[in-house]
Amino acid sequence: MAARLDEKNKAQLLAALPGLKERAKTLVELVDGAAFLFAARPLPIDDKAAHLLNDDARKILRGAHEALKSLSGEWTAATAEAAIREYALAGGHKLGAVAQPLRAALTGKSTSPGVFDVLAVLGREESLARIADQID
Repeated sequence: MAARLDEKNKAQLLAALPGLKERAKTLVELVDGAAFLFAARPLPIDDKAAHLLNDDARKILRGAHEALKSLSGEWTAATAEAAIREYALAGGHKLGAVAQPLRAALTGKSTSPGVFDVLAVLGREESLARIADQID
């Protein structure tokens, strides 16, 4: 991981630390939780995350991808959350039915910091690319 710690990655790690620290009980868990920041695409998907990416979830991901892609202005946790909540409401989906596949696509895992924080930390281009990897 240290080899991949350039200035951009350092900034991402610092931005992600509050959410990572909330979920980690040990330093090993903290490092494991941060691994998604440094993972090369396409992400390796663990078994639990793969279970979340079934055909129905991929359909939901396509809509979430479009909702996020059409987001104009600043890319933040709040703007991403608003776009996803609006998409979920319009599509008659519960937020968890959208957030869980998003988490799996963005991190390759079934657990992570808050999905909207993950979107913000990864940034627009990387987030959209990781989602696209799971729907194409």
